[in-house]
Amino acid sequence: MNAPLNDLAMIQAAADPEFLDAVQERDAEEISAAANAVAVRAEAGDVGAPFEPAALNALRDLRTRDFAGWVRLRDRLKRAGVGVTELDKQLRHGDGAPPDDDESVADKLIALARSQCRFLHDAQREPYAVFEAAGARQVHGVLSQGFSDYLSHAYYTQHDRAPTETSLKVALATLRGQAQFEGEAGEVFTRIAKTETGYWLDLCNDAWQCVQVTATGWTVVAGDGAPLFTRSASMRPLPVPERGGTLDALWPLVNIPEADRLLVLAWMLECLRADTPHVVLELVGEQGSAKSSTQRALRRLIDPNQADLRAAPKSVEDVWIAARNSHLVSLENLSHLQPQYQDALCVLATGGGYSARTLFTNAEETILELRKPIVLNGISVIVTAQDLLDRCLHIDLPAIQSRELAGDIEARFEAAQPALLGALLDLFVKVLATLPSVAIPPKDRPRMADFAALGEAVFRVHGKPPRAFLSRYNDMRKDGVLRTIDASPVGAALAAYLTNVPSGFDGTLSELLDRLNPHRPHGEAWPRSPKGLGDALRRLAPALRLIGFDCKSLPKTGGVIRWHISPEPQAAEPCPESPACPAGPAPTPPEPAGLDAAAGHAGHAGLGVGSQAYGESMPSSHDDDAADDGEIF
Repeated sequence: MNAPLNDLAMIQAAADPEFLDAVQERDAEEISAAANAVAVRAEAGDVGAPFEPAALNALRDLRTRDFAGWVRLRDRLKRAGVGVTELDKQLRHGDGAPPDDDESVADKLIALARSQCRFLHDAQREPYAVFEAAGARQVHGVLSQGFSDYLSHAYYTQHDRAPTETSLKVALATLRGQAQFEGEAGEVFTRIAKTETGYWLDLCNDAWQCVQVTATGWTVVAGDGAPLFTRSASMRPLPVPERGGTLDALWPLVNIPEADRLLVLAWMLECLRADTPHVVLELVGEQGSAKSSTQRALRRLIDPNQADLRAAPKSVEDVWIAARNSHLVSLENLSHLQPQYQDALCVLATGGGYSARTLFTNAEETILELRKPIVLNGISVIVTAQDLLDRCLHIDLPAIQSRELAGDIEARFEAAQPALLGALLDLFVKVLATLPSVAIPPKDRPRMADFAALGEAVFRVHGKPPRAFLSRYNDMRKDGVLRTIDASPVGAALAAYLTNVPSGFDGTLSELLDRLNPHRPHGEAWPRSPKGLGDALRRLAPALRLIGFDCKSLPKTGGVIRWHISPEPQAAEPCPESPACPAGPAPTPPEPAGLDAAAGHAGHAGLGVGSQAYGESMPSSHDDDAADDGEIF
């Protein structure tokens, strides 16, 4: 009877709040004392004392009951030389706790990715992951934000917890190595592709659909039957194309002159070909001539982007990075292209590489090898470099006679976009079927021979006679050459001199410099030595040759180099309607009319001899005194 009474008394005493407080206070003092003893041992030099099982239990209890006291004790341990980061891990997971630290989470992420993804690398050893998600086959760069988000979501779905940032970085670095050294080599494309089965256009939609185009038709494809396409975060989807549309609906939405519309269509189709060099489209017009809206509409039929129009990049490297993350390079409102930018666009259009030091390294380099279509717009002529001019399609936009509301045009474009895309693909099919019958003799092929053949096919599909495109394209190239000469101080002075002396020049550079000085444009950078003049003539020689003047240096004789500039007879071009028609009498060499030193080329306001020539070589930096009024790009 006494035992039950004693037990009841103990229960009643334990329920007493004062008794409970006393017990808890005693436990806290014991825990604090035990933890303090651990700190004292560590401060005495035993930095391993906190990692003993009993010490871990004491420290864990202190952290649970008195977090402020634990923070103070942790600081003592840190100053005593204890590895507190590892101690934190042991307090969370030590003594049989679940092994879900960063390394283990990284292992789980790697295992999860390997079970759901196929890894490969391209020719530049860029790693990619291929996986099924949201009912579609997707392709992402292993180090891209898209793949990181996918892997984090997959881990959360499986484990009901998010991976730590550290574990995710470790997993992605490991998977990158697997893709590069264990994954198969393959081709991964951006927006367009060319395979044995035809041309491809990625729609960049959530279903990961793309369009296959051949000489017999086009069809929408998804999954294993399509090439591997990836996309950047800035790329936007194209609508699923509709059949039965017509490109006639495009022209009320853009300000392209009727005479140049087939040229623009040829450029658009060239943008869809991944196996040929691309032509640079230059849209020039006065303020308010709908340059930007026209450029935006053309781009949205080929490569829609979060920023369809971009301002001038701050560096050449920015040009390449922007090109890396989209298919089409689209720059607007340009006033002047500096030489290094013209060089970069020239390489981008026909294909080439750019090298830069890899981030956070001293000796490694990152190489971007790209070939991209380009479109530019500005009030004055932008392209002045001869190399880039040979790759350029120049379109003058007429003044707007009547304006519509921007919202109305946008709504009409969005409504017409699926049918317009379908009509563009229909034209592509017809052009591909016509291309095998287009044969341009080697001597008549311009610099962009692939584009010339495509343009001929476009013209023939529209019922134009053979060589109609070549005739129009060559006239446009000649106009561009005239602009190039007109934009160069040396070119303008030489043109004025040749107008007065049509027989040309034969003599030394010093003599030529003396003869050109009277025709020198006022206020322009001017070569102050024969060498500077020679450099300028070498750059102008292709342009002069195209308008009928041969400009070359003769072999050195007696220690003197002489230059010869003379009219060059030109063979007659066959009639556009009939390539086999008999040639008429050879025309006289054209004089560079309209290239006088006082005015710019007709039809291009703002481009006079006051513009500095691209690539004009001067003997010293103070020769380049001319200032540009517009934006420097």
